[in-house]
Amino acid sequence: MNLVAILGFDVGGSSIKFSVMSEEGQILRKGSILTPDNLEDFYSELVAAKEGLAAAYELEGAAFSLPGAVDDEAGVIGGASALPYIHDFNIKKALEEKLGLPVTMENDANCAALGEVWLGAAKYCQDVVFLVIGSGVGGAVVKGRRVHHGCHLHGGEFGFMVVDDKGTVLSEAASTRALAEHVALAKGMDKDALNGKEV
Repeated sequence: MNLVAILGFDVGGSSIKFSVMSEEGQILRKGSILTPDNLEDFYSELVAAKEGLAAAYELEGAAFSLPGAVDDEAGVIGGASALPYIHDFNIKKALEEKLGLPVTMENDANCAALGEVWLGAAKYCQDVVFLVIGSGVGGAVVKGRRVHHGCHLHGGEFGFMVVDDKGTVLSEAASTRALAEHVALAKGMDKDALNGKEV
C-alpha cells in the first residue's frame, strides 16, 4: 500500500520546485524542473512530475504556490508576474483536470509566510510581515496566524511600492534580477550577462 501524501508545487519565474509531503509537513521526496515558457509545456511538466511520484505515493491532492494575485475560491490568478500565461482564466479547474487531483492554490509569498508560521522561524508568532526576494520582490502580511489578503488580494505585495521619485518600484530596485544587472553593469558587462546565482 502506498503512503498517503500531498503533492506540492512552488512555481517560480525560473524553476518549479515540487515535493511530496506528509500532512505533518515532513518532506518525503523533492525535485525541480525549469519553468516552461508556455502553458501547454507547463501542464506537461506538472503531469510528468505527478506521474513520476504517483507510483510510490497515494496523492490526496496538489497544493500550488504561485505568483500573482491568487484567488483560490474563483480559481483565477490576477495581477502580474513573470509568467503571464497563468493569469486571467480558471487555472485551478484546468490543473484539477490535468492532474486528476483536487487542487488548492495560494500566492507564493503567502505560502512561504504560512510555512514559517506553521513549522519555521515564526512558529511562535501571531503577526508577521514577510519578504520574498527572487525574480521580483513579494511579501505577505500574517495577522493572527492567518494571511491578510487585502481587498484586491494584494496584501503584502511590497514589490509594487514606489521607492524613488522616478517611479521605480521595489521589485525593479531590489530583486535578484536587478542585483545581477547592477553587478554586470558595474563590471562593464552586458546587463543580462549574470544571474542571481552567479552573483
